[in-house]
Amino acid sequence: MHILGLDAHSATFSMIILNGQGKVCQEVKRDTSAENLIEVVRAAPGPKVLVVEESHLAQWVKRTVERYVDKLIICDPKRNSWISQDEFNDDASSAQKLAELYRGGYIKEIRHPDDEGAKLRGLFLHYYDLNQQLTRFKNKLKAVFRQEAISTAGKGIYKDEDHELWLKMLREQKHLQHAARQRFELIDTLERLKRETYEVLVKLARKDKAFVFLEDLPGVGPMIATGYLALIDTPDRFSRKNKLWSYAGFGNKRHTSDEQVYEEHASKCGNRPLKWVVLEHFLHAVQQTRKPNRFKRYYDELRRKGLDETAARRAVCRALLSTVRAVWMKGEPYRDDPLN
Repeated sequence: MHILGLDAHSATFSMIILNGQGKVCQEVKRDTSAENLIEVVRAAPGPKVLVVEESHLAQWVKRTVERYVDKLIICDPKRNSWISQDEFNDDASSAQKLAELYRGGYIKEIRHPDDEGAKLRGLFLHYYDLNQQLTRFKNKLKAVFRQEAISTAGKGIYKDEDHELWLKMLREQKHLQHAARQRFELIDTLERLKRETYEVLVKLARKDKAFVFLEDLPGVGPMIATGYLALIDTPDRFSRKNKLWSYAGFGNKRHTSDEQVYEEHASKCGNRPLKWVVLEHFLHAVQQTRKPNRFKRYYDELRRKGLDETAARRAVCRALLSTVRAVWMKGEPYRDDPLN
């Protein structure tokens, strides 16, 4: 088995090819294009595995050359500290180290969806970014008014018809009025773009048969169902539910040495957009609903037992993810049975 380590950039790519004994048998550097990449990969002797780190080009690499190799591995760059922390690095050495890490079994693979799944994921990540930017500029808008000791509690400040009323409060401070006016315009534009993206995104997600089952879960609306479809892609890739917890940012970090645990706490690793989806699910299923459901009952029970809000929320988010995985894998409607 030959191993192809690829270090790809928008201008050039470098590829190192290792033979079955781990020896470098070829080194290539070419301008980045689909034709050049295909030519180099096809010329490599087979059978062959191509290894590339996750990046903005990873989906393009997958789409371009996956059919020309026996296996394509997209791996987590955060785990490849040998590459990032070495005293000497260039494109060729990075490509070689990728191949050698794979040969040694140290690569952590990242799943990339097919072309349709990539479209859905790309649109959702765009929606997520618009939402983050919208929140950012809303906070900036309120900060302008706070400079003049003007209370901005609640969401009333964002109503289109009230913009001029709010701006009049800053008439004595023209520079603040100017900043506030432009931030109102930015917020209005982002709201419009977010609505447009939502319509396209949900229309695409509804084509997936799992959408109906996910939308039937307590607290799940079209956007949350779409987020699960876009970011999880398929639940079958998680052999155990705790692997999905870790992927969504609800796993644990644990270090032991000499039979002693010296570090154990909630991990900060995980897919941030997916964690946002799960927290939104929790918000709608537990905190913003008056309808009884098993997740709300579970949260109340944990709080009665003395768990603090953070720990109880974390436990319920894990339960939500487990239920999403189970319903999706079984392809059956959700039933509100008590949690075990």
